[in-house]
Amino acid sequence: MHSEQILKQYLNELKIQPSDSLNIDQEKSFKKQAGQSELILISRNIGKINKRNTEQQRTIVVTSENLYNIDKKSIKRKIQIQKIFGVTVSRSSFEFILHVPQETDYRYKSQENRDIILFYLSISLKLNNKDGLKLYLVDQEDLQQFCLHQKTTDLQKQVALHPKTKLLFLYPHDFQLQYINMLNQPTKSLNPNHKITVLFINDKMKFRVKLEDFQKNTIISSGSLNKIFLLTQKNDRQKVLVLKTIRSCDIDVDLMEFFLKNYEVEPFVEQLELCIRQTDLIHFFFKFVKGGDLFAHLQNIGSFTEIQTKYMIAQVGMALQSVHEKGITYGDIKPENILIDEQGYIYLTDFGYGKLRVYQECKKQQNINFSVEYASPEYLRFGDLTRMSDWYSMGILLYELLIGISPFYNANQDVAIKLICQGELHFPKGILISNECKDLISRLLQQDSSQRIGFSNDFKEIQAHPWFQEIEWAELKLKKKELPYIPSMIEGTLIQEQYIRMEYLSDDEKGWY
Repeated sequence: MHSEQILKQYLNELKIQPSDSLNIDQEKSFKKQAGQSELILISRNIGKINKRNTEQQRTIVVTSENLYNIDKKSIKRKIQIQKIFGVTVSRSSFEFILHVPQETDYRYKSQENRDIILFYLSISLKLNNKDGLKLYLVDQEDLQQFCLHQKTTDLQKQVALHPKTKLLFLYPHDFQLQYINMLNQPTKSLNPNHKITVLFINDKMKFRVKLEDFQKNTIISSGSLNKIFLLTQKNDRQKVLVLKTIRSCDIDVDLMEFFLKNYEVEPFVEQLELCIRQTDLIHFFFKFVKGGDLFAHLQNIGSFTEIQTKYMIAQVGMALQSVHEKGITYGDIKPENILIDEQGYIYLTDFGYGKLRVYQECKKQQNINFSVEYASPEYLRFGDLTRMSDWYSMGILLYELLIGISPFYNANQDVAIKLICQGELHFPKGILISNECKDLISRLLQQDSSQRIGFSNDFKEIQAHPWFQEIEWAELKLKKKELPYIPSMIEGTLIQEQYIRMEYLSDDEKGWY
């Protein structure tokens, strides 16, 4: 296979692209000295520190074959990737040393670009069949003592300068999490709460994460298990996230980590941005969805039209399909667990509580924290929770969005359970609902789960129902459809108070430790 094809295939596997931000590939002077098969992975400006401890502005270019040190447009040095031994990295500053056996080392410094350069260097080393990026991690801010500024043929003399710490190996496929967590290792802190482990990060190009980087601003929901906080990133006030925290003892951590390793962004599921473990706590950071939850909208307008409801249910169905394809039962469909954005697109939420409680339910350790009116009869009778329970709950949701109340609602929980298990479904006479819609609701609310629509072929069977005939599924999944319900938003306002209620933070809630 051609080298360019190999590189593109490998970058696709990593879900990244080359990062030639300085457009070096367009520089004629560079292309004259680069090999024809050479492909640029990254170009960045950086500070080079010489033997007199003076910082000079340079450009680093890492290609599929070489690393270049460039002064303006002049190539000062070209190092074959094969010759690079490894790097020394400071945990206390932004310095690093590039170690090149039997040649001079390079000492660099860059707050913005150091980590991403090392990541792409690990990719180039992998492409050249090297055994990972070798890395010394040290606490010293100034790395002068580890850098050989004069060329020598005495390899032992050069190696003697290397730090006396363990040599670590980093590979591209798990570089990011390993690197972040190595930098986060506490050095002198005696407080165990300061130790964090990053379990997941959605931004492939982010290499530093600390809890102190985030500021809790307000409480936007007090759920049955915990409070939900709105956060901003201190160095980027436009970056708004939602925080949900659970105790590690409440979930199966091994299964959660397996899920995170296979996590993919889905169009109609709340987007996870970051997951951090802090001793016995697990923090989930989600993308903020501006319109709040569907329950607030339902309360605001009373009920939705049939066409509005149809597009909402279509999205819920696609979200559940993606969850089921991963072998997971969602387990807690209700308006409070469905978010809506400013374009009217919806997202299943309750990732940390819904899906992970299902893991526990599989181990028969605890019950799902259902709203009873959404629970399926087989769950109430026998404790059976399967994907068919989700389709039953979606039928309840469909009814409630149209009518404004669930079909078996009763303030007395025992009576509500009895009504669900009897399954006598009635449609109010004063509300116009199409026969196709009534048929779908009836088939979703079948008492016998094996007779319920979706049993044979999950959501594909439901999609084929006549009520969804007009839906263009591909267009909807790509979010190119102008939806019939678009929330009313106050322009220029981050938190829409008509949909999201805010609570003030206590002093204890403001901190992380």
